[in-house]
Amino acid sequence: MASHQHPNVNYSTHTYLTITFNPSSPYLSDPGSLSSVHPALAHIGQVGELRDIHIYSVPNDEWNKADGTIRDALRAKQAEGVLRVDVQTPKGRTKRDEL
Repeated sequence: MASHQHPNVNYSTHTYLTITFNPSSPYLSDPGSLSSVHPALAHIGQVGELRDIHIYSVPNDEWNKADGTIRDALRAKQAEGVLRVDVQTPKGRTKRDEL
């Protein structure tokens, strides 16, 4: 999803979530405030030029212990403009054929 990878992304230690906000969401003015839903959730930043999509991280051990409760807590913020929560998976780069 994100074409721009943040320099501090490390899939071996953290699980990453992209959260899509409604353009009128109060979280767009302070996306870090969404981290209050769980103490292990940290705001990383905006995804490229997409103002309404932000990336958050959770340490893998906390993510595994939480067993879905972090994702559920984020989805419960729908009334406050959280449209979508996606768990990101690392994707290897593919090399294009040179012609």
